[in-house]
Amino acid sequence: MRGDWELGAAAGGPLLLCAALLAVGCALGLRLGRGLGAADRGALAWLCFDALVHFALEGPFVYLSLVGNITDSDALIASLWKEYGKADARWLYLDPTIVSLEILTVVLGGFLALVLIYAIVKGKRYRF
Repeated sequence: MRGDWELGAAAGGPLLLCAALLAVGCALGLRLGRGLGAADRGALAWLCFDALVHFALEGPFVYLSLVGNITDSDALIASLWKEYGKADARWLYLDPTIVSLEILTVVLGGFLALVLIYAIVKGKRYRF
């Protein structure tokens, strides 16, 4: 690890946002899982967090990438992707590969998480 590495001041907002999503996802999953076993409650907490990440973090990335680029945006969520873009500049501009994979992740991953949440809460057989 390099000795001159430090966390930029702009990273504080995105880190708080991610921590808030984790807290909300866990709280929501545990609330939905009342009366279920520990494994189901843990899975619900993870799936709620996963759905929140897909829809609240990756969804806006896709939107911002399609209507412009991340570097020109002043939105809080754009600051997260600007930090990420310091390691890989493809995340700052409309890179077709990155955006297409993120579209798949938001649509398929996000909705699959919602389907699994429903299946666990309702005790459906396809949850396994």
